[in-house]
Amino acid sequence: MKLASSFLCVATALLTLTLLPKTALARPKNFVIILTDDQGWGDLSCFGSETIATPNLDRIADEGMRMTSFYVASSVCSPSRAALLTGRMPKRVGVPNVLFPNSTTGLPAKEITIAEMLKEKGYVNAIIGKWHLGHQAQFMPMNQGFDSFFGLPYSNDMSIAKEFDILPDIKFFEGYTMDKLEEDRVRYLTHYRELRNVMPLLRDNTVIEYPVDQTFLTRRYTEAAVEFIEKNKDRPFFLYLPHTMPHKPHFVEEEYAGTSRAGIFGDIVQQIDWSVGEVVKAIEAQGLEEDTLVFFCSDNGPIPEGSAGPMRGNKFSTFEGGMRTPAIFWAPGTVPAGKVSDEILSTMDLFPTFAHYAGAKVPGDRTYDGFNIAELLEGKNPKSPRNEIFYYGANTELINGIRVGDWKFQLWGVHPRQRKESESPKLYNVVEDIGEENNLIDQHPEIAERLRKRMEEFDAGVKAW
Repeated sequence: MKLASSFLCVATALLTLTLLPKTALARPKNFVIILTDDQGWGDLSCFGSETIATPNLDRIADEGMRMTSFYVASSVCSPSRAALLTGRMPKRVGVPNVLFPNSTTGLPAKEITIAEMLKEKGYVNAIIGKWHLGHQAQFMPMNQGFDSFFGLPYSNDMSIAKEFDILPDIKFFEGYTMDKLEEDRVRYLTHYRELRNVMPLLRDNTVIEYPVDQTFLTRRYTEAAVEFIEKNKDRPFFLYLPHTMPHKPHFVEEEYAGTSRAGIFGDIVQQIDWSVGEVVKAIEAQGLEEDTLVFFCSDNGPIPEGSAGPMRGNKFSTFEGGMRTPAIFWAPGTVPAGKVSDEILSTMDLFPTFAHYAGAKVPGDRTYDGFNIAELLEGKNPKSPRNEIFYYGANTELINGIRVGDWKFQLWGVHPRQRKESESPKLYNVVEDIGEENNLIDQHPEIAERLRKRMEEFDAGVKAW
């Protein structure tokens, strides 16, 4: 009787599992964020480029959703990355400016990153690429929820900081020795410009190569990313892949040199497109495409070599070209294919959206500036949950622009130190005038005043804690 009863229990359990809806049985989503550095809205062929070919990005755009009004939280890298990983405005998390190897601050430990949130749900997390959120140990990825780090600590035009641990059998190149490395660590504080572009390669918190040959970084990142996916195919994972390129100085492998019609900048973007293809192939090879959400965008607008497409401005500015970036979501079976959304969305929306798909709770002890956009991604609701509001900021604590619906109010378009005294507030209809050519503030002063007041009230309430 006991044996028969046991068989009955097993049969009942199997029948119950069979009848459960697919979503109840599905594993948590894997997440892959692919971030480029200083690439513009118009630097992908699926966003209109006629000089740069990006077939792999075009493919995931065709098979997923392309966003045409997608914003980063700052037009420079450190603040933009802080907001992406926390779902909160750069000023709110205490990273309103770009960090350098002589900076003493970084992303505070009390901030909760996507990696920390997912770690609580059993995820394994890796960052492969550029960090740039503080290089002292307490700010580094291993203390921000990541299980491993392979890449550069900050932008590739910097040098080595004095705080890093050095691998005893570090690989030296270009005639470097331990004595020369130690000399650079001291000299950097007073000879920054002389030492620029001489970069350390780190694994976790330790320098393993100096100076790294940046020509092969994109390939090495890609190989490490594929290895991470293969190794962790049986458990939920978060892969953060922030590429070093196409930030200056420019490096590209010989195989890709001269392959675009946009100079070395375009060649670099085409190699990154290859990298995207390799990551997607690795996901598909493990049968994980329906269990994985891939997101691609740039950290801010382009440098002059790149293109903001039809928009005005580039990196450092709060014109559309500085903060509206190309964005693609790819998640077969979740995100419908071939969709384009012009809704106002932001990298800050990733945190609550990932929490939704991972079955995690967004912490209730702090203010979040992102929104869960799962229904929009799945085609259930075409409208953005952020009520069509976005705030603009550059390399400063000041918020100097706001968009509500079609209208954008702007105090100035550049960093305050670059601002000309003759500059005055502006009002644009950025749907009808995406190039921000026609200042309509004289025709609609009431709209400008309403938006200014809303912006100033919001800015006053955003305080670092």
